[in-house]
Amino acid sequence: MSTYSHHARRALTHASLLVQRYRHPFVDTGHLLVGVMLAEGSIGWQVMQSMGLSAAQAEPHLQALYPMVDVPGEVSNADALNMTLELAASEAEWLSHHYIGTEHLLLGLTRSNAGNASALLRRLNTSPEYLRSRVRRVLSEGTSEADLQMVRLSELSRRVMYAAEQLAISLGHSQVGIGHLLLVMARERRSTTSPMLLACGLDETRLRDGLARGDGLLLVSIDRILNQVRDLVERVGSHYTGTEHLLLALVNDPAGQAALNAYGVRPETLEAYLQAK
Repeated sequence: MSTYSHHARRALTHASLLVQRYRHPFVDTGHLLVGVMLAEGSIGWQVMQSMGLSAAQAEPHLQALYPMVDVPGEVSNADALNMTLELAASEAEWLSHHYIGTEHLLLGLTRSNAGNASALLRRLNTSPEYLRSRVRRVLSEGTSEADLQMVRLSELSRRVMYAAEQLAISLGHSQVGIGHLLLVMARERRSTTSPMLLACGLDETRLRDGLARGDGLLLVSIDRILNQVRDLVERVGSHYTGTEHLLLALVNDPAGQAALNAYGVRPETLEAYLQAK
């Protein structure tokens, strides 16, 4: 069964947060559309950027589509959104993709035209049909959303990835950066990577502060790490992606090395720890 890419999960989280911010009664397709616009670096985001569509333009229109209500603790999905998610899974299956990305979410949105996404697109002077054609054009070029779905994530790696996504959103960052991943791995005491990072001198307090102030070294997208970790896992013949694989890919990446050096860790020392594991 296909699972959501980290970009798609981030888009869904943004959609839920938009409902809470605007006190709308439920999560509809328009919230998901803007959620994709907020998932910077994703295929869906790239497509809409190329069309001149942005969250800054869309949010005032989205806010006006529903009256404000008293929102309960748990906000449910509209039937239209659930239908869209089913259609997104169908689109991914039809394309023989092993994950559901923001591109599939947009294809699902524009296939049914259910919910308020169609009205939102009209207010932005475009149409579902045109958006769908732009997504299909990008996919025809062989583009795919970077993710770890091609290899099996360990349960711990899945938790780490989810926590990194949530950390980025809580700090108001538009994409998940290597700093978010690094801080979560340092905090995850059940993982072998946490004591390694701390033993090698990672300054967790400085790292947290660096993320809070938006240090560019830490906000480099983790897409580059995810691309490398797939190759790494295949090369070592592992049947799963563990936190040690995530960290080793980060150590071998120039941007990851720069971030580690800046926050107290010598990459070569950390790599020696990982290789000895």
